[in-house]
Amino acid sequence: MKPKSKAILFFDGNCGLCNRSVQFLIRKDKRKHLYFAPIQGIAAQAILPEKYRLALDTVVYQRVAKDGHTTLLFRSDAALLALIDTRSLWRFLARIALWLPRSLRDRVYDAIAMRRQKSLKSATCPMPSREVHARILP
Repeated sequence: MKPKSKAILFFDGNCGLCNRSVQFLIRKDKRKHLYFAPIQGIAAQAILPEKYRLALDTVVYQRVAKDGHTTLLFRSDAALLALIDTRSLWRFLARIALWLPRSLRDRVYDAIAMRRQKSLKSATCPMPSREVHARILP
């Protein structure tokens, strides 16, 4: 499958909270539907316009429809729809959260994003297993 036809969550690869969120999504995505790529990486350079690659305070989700059409989602939409696409039990909570106005959801997202570098500080992130490594694009 080519990168442009994959469901890819682009995240700040230098952020401990972002890395832990990716680990959470990987554990919940039993179907192995989602792929992940640091927004500073090669896959992001190939797929995302520059203005999105420079916005390290947001997560970008390339969602793929059944017909193969891709859509880029941002901030709370990206996080919640990626969680829904794991098809885990968490998808129900994410669907409820989508009922909230986007402006409110994004304000909460932005508040967390502003503090993310301070939270979960770690000099290193755990090395992924081979199985997980295959789902993380360069």
